[in-house]
Amino acid sequence: MNVTATLRPLTLLFISSFLLMSSHGLSGLLLPVKLSADNVSVQSIGFVLSMYSVGFLLGAIIGKKVLRQIGLVRTFAMCGSLGATAILVMGTHTDIVLWSLMRAVMGFCIACATATLDTWFNSVSTETNRGKILAFNQVVILSAITLGQFGLALAPPTETTLFVICGVLFSISVTPVVFVSSYEPKIEQTGSISLKDIYILSPLGVVTCFICGILYSTIANMLPVYSESVGITGFQLSLFMGAATAGGILLQLPMGYLSDRFERRKVILASCFVLAIVSFSLPVSIEYQWEFAPYILVALTMGFIACLYPLSISETFDRAQKAQLVPVLSGLLCIYAFGSIIGPYSASILMQRTDSDSLFIFMIVVELILVMFTIHRMAMRKPIPVEEQEEFIVQAPASIYSELDPRTEYQEHSLYVEETVEKVEELAKQHPNNAISFIRSLASNNPEWIASIAERASQIDSIDTVTLFRALTVTNSDLAISIAKRISETEGDQIDELVSWLIEKEPENAMTILAAISDSLDDPAKTVIEPLAEHNPEKLVELGQELASSAVASNQAQRLADRDDDEVTENMEEFILAVAESAPEHVAEVAEVVEESLQQSHEELKPTQDVT
Repeated sequence: MNVTATLRPLTLLFISSFLLMSSHGLSGLLLPVKLSADNVSVQSIGFVLSMYSVGFLLGAIIGKKVLRQIGLVRTFAMCGSLGATAILVMGTHTDIVLWSLMRAVMGFCIACATATLDTWFNSVSTETNRGKILAFNQVVILSAITLGQFGLALAPPTETTLFVICGVLFSISVTPVVFVSSYEPKIEQTGSISLKDIYILSPLGVVTCFICGILYSTIANMLPVYSESVGITGFQLSLFMGAATAGGILLQLPMGYLSDRFERRKVILASCFVLAIVSFSLPVSIEYQWEFAPYILVALTMGFIACLYPLSISETFDRAQKAQLVPVLSGLLCIYAFGSIIGPYSASILMQRTDSDSLFIFMIVVELILVMFTIHRMAMRKPIPVEEQEEFIVQAPASIYSELDPRTEYQEHSLYVEETVEKVEELAKQHPNNAISFIRSLASNNPEWIASIAERASQIDSIDTVTLFRALTVTNSDLAISIAKRISETEGDQIDELVSWLIEKEPENAMTILAAISDSLDDPAKTVIEPLAEHNPEKLVELGQELASSAVASNQAQRLADRDDDEVTENMEEFILAVAESAPEHVAEVAEVVEESLQQSHEELKPTQDVT
């Protein structure tokens, strides 16, 4: 894919994300200020603002179902239309019940819209660059929300002008997405995991995520109400909330550095202690009118709170298997949403019955609860070694970008692959060699896509699988294993043809490639072992040696939660049984070599593990 073809869809998606989050940032500050100016009770304000999280929770639960039913473009268009309608209705009516309903609609729209963008971003990303795309989009979101909050200076919040601006931004955010591509990626059905099971995996991760939801939604929604009560209004309020939003992302960079180099539970504990101190200092600095301190302290307060979300994800990921990460992330998002429903309304009740300063008393109490629970969990469970901890990834709280998280399994829904395969099919109709030459020309510029394209091309009747494989691996031998693995996942006899050629011609690294194919097949006996036993049974020893060493290396390279020495042993036992049926005269030699290879591989990897 050339640079223009890569950047065009990403640019359009970033523009849509920016417009959507600009409206979200402006409305998030406009609504509490408007309610406060209309002399609505603090408790009612808290209830209205909490309803956003009710809608967001609903969208997080059914968002992907909606995408599968009506498609990405229609879903995003629906979100733009409903979101604009909700904010415009709120600008023309003052009924609290209606505002609560519209606020829930906005939460639902933001959840579904971000889920749509997640899928679109994944469709134009690769496994190697999706983390960078996620990071850049977090910057886009931060910039959009911050700039959106400064929109409060454009007109008085008591007028309808700002509501109209929010509605316009919501509406036009749909336009760039319409031009991304005519192809819509398929929405796969993902597995699920109960909240109870997530809690069993990591009680601290779940509780941290829940408390982050309480704290983040409380300060994001109720801090403008507090600010109005102490005289922070207009452009000064935009600066104040802008500092808070900036801190919510910027502090994640140093926190991520610490999280990857120290035991994560200690980082959570230290963050909570510091957060309690900062939460106490913020209202003091405002009361005594310190010049710049309130801006620094509000950035630190929001920053430490926002860091709890990715910390909770990483803490839970440490205990979960790779296949569980996406459903775990979805579950944590729901847990966060539950906390964000409770936070603003609970704080508003306290503020209504006492005074606005009780907002920070509420936050400090919640933070100290997390401190005590963290200490309790540290006493209950041994720590995971620092080198085995999951990598910290910057995540904006309550964002739905599970498919872009580089720690999760990559689900390929590539626009580029689909468009390229269509071109390959057209060329194959002219002559198969034209299609193969075209794919080969792509290998030097876009090697990350070649295995996927080769898999799809091998299913075209006129293209010979062996010819395709040879053409691609002559100049790109490092792709041989990945191409062979992808072809082995196809239905039909494509892999049988390739295995027969590898056994007969014995090209360079033939046994390594056959071992990779065997490892990716559910039943390698018929496809690999029996043909090899029939043609050259002496090579079964070499194949067993390759399988054993690669199995151990692959197992040790996995995340701590995914490692399974018993699975390696079982797989090799199955291999030996298959050899016993196909070439019984070689089974003793094969079994001996396999056992030696397993021991040798474990010994070679052990010093490396000790060093790390």
